[in-house]
Amino acid sequence: MESFAEEMSSLGVLGAARKKGKVVMASIFGGTEEEFAEVASRIAPHADWIELNLSCPHAAGYGATIGTKPDLVESVVRAVRAATGMPIFAKIVPSVGLAGLIAKKAVEAGADGITAVNTVGPLAFADASGNALLTNALGGLSGGAIKDIALKCVAEVRSSVHCPIIGMGGISSRGDVESFRRAGAVLFGVGTALWGVPTVELRRFFDSLVSGGPPRPSPPITHRRMRVKEAWGTEKGRVIVLDGNIRSMPGQFVNVWLPGVGEKPFSLALDSPAMLLVKAVGPVSSALCSLEGGSEVMVRGPYGNSYSPTSRCILVAGGTGVAPIFFSLKRFSKGVLCAYIGGRSETELPLLHEMCSMADVRTATEDGSVGSKCLVTDIMDLRGHGGAEFLNCGPEAMLVRVSDIESRVTDPCKIFCIVERHSKCGIGICGSCSLDGYRTCVDGPVFSYRQLLSGRDFGRLKRGASGKAVSLQR
Repeated sequence: MESFAEEMSSLGVLGAARKKGKVVMASIFGGTEEEFAEVASRIAPHADWIELNLSCPHAAGYGATIGTKPDLVESVVRAVRAATGMPIFAKIVPSVGLAGLIAKKAVEAGADGITAVNTVGPLAFADASGNALLTNALGGLSGGAIKDIALKCVAEVRSSVHCPIIGMGGISSRGDVESFRRAGAVLFGVGTALWGVPTVELRRFFDSLVSGGPPRPSPPITHRRMRVKEAWGTEKGRVIVLDGNIRSMPGQFVNVWLPGVGEKPFSLALDSPAMLLVKAVGPVSSALCSLEGGSEVMVRGPYGNSYSPTSRCILVAGGTGVAPIFFSLKRFSKGVLCAYIGGRSETELPLLHEMCSMADVRTATEDGSVGSKCLVTDIMDLRGHGGAEFLNCGPEAMLVRVSDIESRVTDPCKIFCIVERHSKCGIGICGSCSLDGYRTCVDGPVFSYRQLLSGRDFGRLKRGASGKAVSLQR
């Protein structure tokens, strides 16, 4: 709560939005009336409206646990109303037959409006083999699948109260907006429909909700079962070749799911056949490193943007950042001037030998096991390469250093960095991969250094599991 309030107070963009007539709504939750009131009081100075999440189905003791009990909803809203005079919207459960009563109780207790509705659930989701798709096993259903339920709930709420209603649950077109308007909504919330939409296309998307337009294609979210064709290397750098192709371009990534273990994004090292470069760090990558030929994995994607050189280029990689650099070298070898590759040891670089057969490759390792005993930044000799194009991939601290060196000989617009922040959803919904307002899974992972220079996060801050901004600097 404190971290959120501090970050809200530091965002100048919110002030600029208010000057354009926008409002900032903060959605809050708690497990008791006292917690709701405390959070509302702390966040109130940084928001214009407060939304009370009384309906999330994902966490026991919160959300729907409270929102299905009319008297408890009333007491929570009453406590928040006593704590703040700002507009309050109560976000209610998607329960036909109960939504109207809950809304009535909330308004009588002091709510200024109703948000209808939240996701439907909790429900169990599994693949064809019965493997739970979600790490939490249970989750909520959203988007077009719940639109009919949402419309019925909005109509039920409208028959019970006369306050503003924010309608949501499957809105993805102008026709959907009109359906919710007829049901009684006066404001409209959009969530799931934004999957796969890059930030630069958001304005166009929302314009289409007003003017009408063709539906936007959905990103690939269904897992594909693939077998490990071959694997070699060590847990410090293991190459996994799959038994099929994933049509993609350098820079793009896939989410790899191991049922019972978890899911994690990995940059593609090749698309035909699909190939990954993995280092054992957490449970998913460690499990992947133990796989041998014949093992099965589940893959979805590809996701993200990609890199295509516009002139002769220089490639720079560190550690598992070699994966998309290897892909780029394979795809654009004739346009590559040279490559600089770094790692802690030779075992981190199982693709190095093949790279050396394709281009002028210069190598640095921290232990001196191959190449020079130093960092990759120490071997970068860019004399005679003024105006060249660069593609970098590796740890974010390395990206900062090499981009600074490269910017001394070329324009930052010609320097491209593949920023591999951990993305949970891969399709722009969860925000865990946030970088200075970009969602790296849909706006990246390929960014120009010019884009990255204008922010505060690159090389400095990332999002922890809770969403809190945490330091990348030691």
